[in-house]
Amino acid sequence: MEINGSNPSLGPNYDGTPLEVSPKPAKAKEDSSADYDADRLKRSVRSRKISNIEELIRSTPDVRESKIEQVRKRLDDGTYDVKAEKIAEKIIEDNLLDKI
Repeated sequence: MEINGSNPSLGPNYDGTPLEVSPKPAKAKEDSSADYDADRLKRSVRSRKISNIEELIRSTPDVRESKIEQVRKRLDDGTYDVKAEKIAEKIIEDNLLDKI
């Protein structure tokens, strides 16, 4: 580490003179609501849409109870017909996805 060396983050033409920092303007005490509005973060339309989609996903149940009840009723009635080909396709598909 060089104390008197050049600092690459300041650029190759930096001559060592102190950098000028402009002072912050004085804040008016009487209008504090303007300061609040200036500091407020404004989210983009896309960001708000993504937040709405995330909330929708969180509110959606992981299990569709109505679908489970339909299948359960058909199983109990003996009317649930599953083709062996469909079962084999799913097993192969899941196996291939696991390998990826």
